[in-house]
Amino acid sequence: MDDAIRSGNMVLGHEGLELGRIHARSNNRKVLAYWLGFLKGILASEKIETSEFEPLRVEAENFLRLLHDPDAHELIEDLLIWKNEPNEIFDIIENIVVMRSRDFIIESEKDEINELYGFCAGIACDNRITPGEVERLLQKLGDYSRIQEDRRVLNLRDAARRSIADGRITPEESDDICAWITHLVGDSATDTGIATLGNVGVLKGALADHNEIVFDRRMFVLTGKFTLGPRKAVQRMISDRGGEFKNNVCRNTHYLCVAAEASRDWRLSHEGLKIFRAIELRNEGLGPHLVHEATLAHALSR
Repeated sequence: MDDAIRSGNMVLGHEGLELGRIHARSNNRKVLAYWLGFLKGILASEKIETSEFEPLRVEAENFLRLLHDPDAHELIEDLLIWKNEPNEIFDIIENIVVMRSRDFIIESEKDEINELYGFCAGIACDNRITPGEVERLLQKLGDYSRIQEDRRVLNLRDAARRSIADGRITPEESDDICAWITHLVGDSATDTGIATLGNVGVLKGALADHNEIVFDRRMFVLTGKFTLGPRKAVQRMISDRGGEFKNNVCRNTHYLCVAAEASRDWRLSHEGLKIFRAIELRNEGLGPHLVHEATLAHALSR
């Protein structure tokens, strides 16, 4: 699942209503897997810190907005009622996870990845990693079937193993693990004030200098939900400067431009097939340059 699909002779547009209906079940499972993973990450240290209350509220509000979930609504109210009782909040979250996990069974690799991403966001939501969280993370990664295919996850696993070798986690080791998690799910709600679900992970090797972007006769591919404007408007800005664009990443793609916000219809919570394909090609030494939306915006303003 990615930004658009073809139905007969018609291409269904990015974020469109019809595409949303087609992907409704898959999108709902994506959000629910991520949300349950996040709550499991919150529970991983076996206690709740008051510093986790705010990111927990932000994620709950986002989940409520996406799925109109009554458990999320009650949790938001409970965070106010029990704001000085972290043990009560822990028990409430534990009950939610137990009850919802009975209905939501991991059915596919997509479910597994989305739950893992949520779990990572949960343990890092207060920008501090505990030994208990590292141990639970390593257990989860040990069962993660795609670990050899994703360099970011391998790096996260290696950082976690190094940090726990002596049985304690230093502030520097905690920061290192959090940094690798941002490659998967972006910055935590503590950093940004916005939910991690809908964020885009930090793309390793992305161009940092907008002056390196050349438009004339270069091939661009766009993915995600751009704050610059609708997808067609961004394509027009690029074509006005001599650039060309395609819908899919291939060997002759020069730039994959990734929006600041994840697409509703991406296959996974933080990336779609275009990003996966670009990373694969880059690992082969053939891939396009990766460009975050902010860098593209600077280049377009020249």
